[in-house]
Amino acid sequence: MLKQIKRVLKIEIIEAILVLLILLNYFIMFISYNEYVIKLIFSLYIFTILVFFVYKPLNFFHLKITLIILMIIVLGNPTHFWDAWVIWLFHAKRIFFEQSIIAQLDGYAEWSHNDYPVIAPAFAASLATLVGGWNNIFPKLAFLLMSFPPLILSIKIFNVRYHLLFLILALFILNLYLINGYVDGLVAIYFSFSSYLVYDIFINKQNSFYYLLITFCFFVILSLLKNEGIVMVTILLSVMIIINISKKEMLQNYKKIIFLLSSLIPILIWKIASISYNINNDLINYNALNSLKNIIFNYNSFKLIFKFLILDTKFILSIIFILIAFNFTKNKKNFYFSLLVGMSYIFSLFTVYLIAPYDLTWHLSSSASRVIIPPTFLFSFFGLLQIYCMKEKISQKTFQME
Repeated sequence: MLKQIKRVLKIEIIEAILVLLILLNYFIMFISYNEYVIKLIFSLYIFTILVFFVYKPLNFFHLKITLIILMIIVLGNPTHFWDAWVIWLFHAKRIFFEQSIIAQLDGYAEWSHNDYPVIAPAFAASLATLVGGWNNIFPKLAFLLMSFPPLILSIKIFNVRYHLLFLILALFILNLYLINGYVDGLVAIYFSFSSYLVYDIFINKQNSFYYLLITFCFFVILSLLKNEGIVMVTILLSVMIIINISKKEMLQNYKKIIFLLSSLIPILIWKIASISYNINNDLINYNALNSLKNIIFNYNSFKLIFKFLILDTKFILSIIFILIAFNFTKNKKNFYFSLLVGMSYIFSLFTVYLIAPYDLTWHLSSSASRVIIPPTFLFSFFGLLQIYCMKEKISQKTFQME
């Protein structure tokens, strides 16, 4: 038992170091692009990852070998996907060459979504700074490296057998989005694990300082990945408050709540900076409300959105999986929590598609398969968690009886 506690603490410490280094890299670049400090931070990040790989290398060997294979694949393939090339790596390239994290706020190349937050491009630019050059292949490795903290955290959640199942689910759902230079895979991973942390802290009463710190860092990173991340963090914070109000624990947990609410400060600073440079969002504008009024009673619009989002094959499979898991486990807390979080996000997707100033069919065909990944991964993750928790309870009862 003592060895298990020590192992968990080591994982939490590695987690905390990695996420703090990601945030430190971002904030240092926001203040001043100091090459020496950036190289030091990224070197420490790589060193911490190496410690994870080298320390007891046979522990969770399947995760380590998978990550190594994914890194080799990333480095062996050029970037040719549109959003990866013209948005995320283009922003990273501008940060690297202009040595400014706000380089895109000059309004150049409006089609590259200059309002998007840049924690992922900044991390890619840091990797290029460490290497001392730029091309369109190796910088996207930084996106995969950013997925390491939550994936390492999964070791603490599942035992080896169930962790292998988790890894299979992750590879099946995220697929190319782990290696193609998009950040949608990152968004899905951080969303699911941020949801798990909220669930563990406020429902399972996990009272770990490291957990709270990691949750705060995950929230900050998630909100700075994409605009969708802001919505996700807002949903999780709202659910967190609802849970505490319903359980009458607001006063008991007010310090935790305030601490986690402050995770929105970095994205608010970015949005204020964007507004001050007259950088607008292409979806949310003054005509959005009028668009919503005109289209909200259009049955065909809802039908089209439903077709592209809800009828996505992997999403349907994830819903079936979590329903089967709930049928066997009857874990109402897990099921209702994940359902509330996931369906809130899907509702937000419907709203965005209804107000977007684009042709609806084109907009859905070009993005629906990506934006549905987070709730798909979320439902699959919590479905597996239900089964694992039931198995652990059965094992504990059997052990006590013996």
